[in-house]
Amino acid sequence: MPQYATSISIQANQQDVWKALSDVSRWHEWTSTVTKVEVLDAPEIQLNHRYKVFQPKLQPVVWTVTILEAPVIFTWESHMPGMTMIAEHELRAVGPKQTDLFLTFSFHGFLGEIMGRFTRKTAEEYMRTEAESLKKHVEGK
Repeated sequence: MPQYATSISIQANQQDVWKALSDVSRWHEWTSTVTKVEVLDAPEIQLNHRYKVFQPKLQPVVWTVTILEAPVIFTWESHMPGMTMIAEHELRAVGPKQTDLFLTFSFHGFLGEIMGRFTRKTAEEYMRTEAESLKKHVEGK
């Protein structure tokens, strides 16, 4: 199972970071890795809510929230024949004005093994860009 991860420290409190991170319908406003998000249920992040995410170089994918513990973590999954993708977004408060962000992306299933290795460069680049973009967005830089 290919799995990729990145992390970054953000100079903001956990609630402020969570507010931006969990507002997935607006990700396209602050990161170049997302061009559009279609809300399929309701905009507020909730368990089992679905979002269709459009990204450059990739086919649109429907993601379903499977784990949610605000303001700490949300995980969503996308299922396709022969493959499941799982993306985890976790925040850890380091202090009153510092939060560490951890992003993990993994591929499962027969085709997941193949696609995970084939798209490694893109997956790592997108995660790094998303982390850096969230930092800039929340810190106001």
